[in-house]
Amino acid sequence: MIRASLAIAAITLSGMAMAQEANVTMGRQIAEEYCATCHMVDPGGPFKQEPPSFAAIAVYRSPEQIRARIMQPIHSDMPRYSEYMIGGNIDDMVAYIASLEE
Repeated sequence: MIRASLAIAAITLSGMAMAQEANVTMGRQIAEEYCATCHMVDPGGPFKQEPPSFAAIAVYRSPEQIRARIMQPIHSDMPRYSEYMIGGNIDDMVAYIASLEE
């Protein structure tokens, strides 16, 4: 009985880890398609301020601050913003940007 519970817990945790990775992967895909025209979105990219690279954002902003900036950008000229910032895409973008801090 305990072994079965442990097996179920291990499967659940591995599924959660894969879902988290999928979110990061989707966030990167969104960034490459919609954001790379202006922002440097690659891991290990150089830090810059205007517009900030995603690596710089990851180091200097918490996930909560990243989410707030995505939901209410400080400038209105982000092209096609409303096309990709819907539903779970915001979570995916936060997960991807936050992953660049490492």
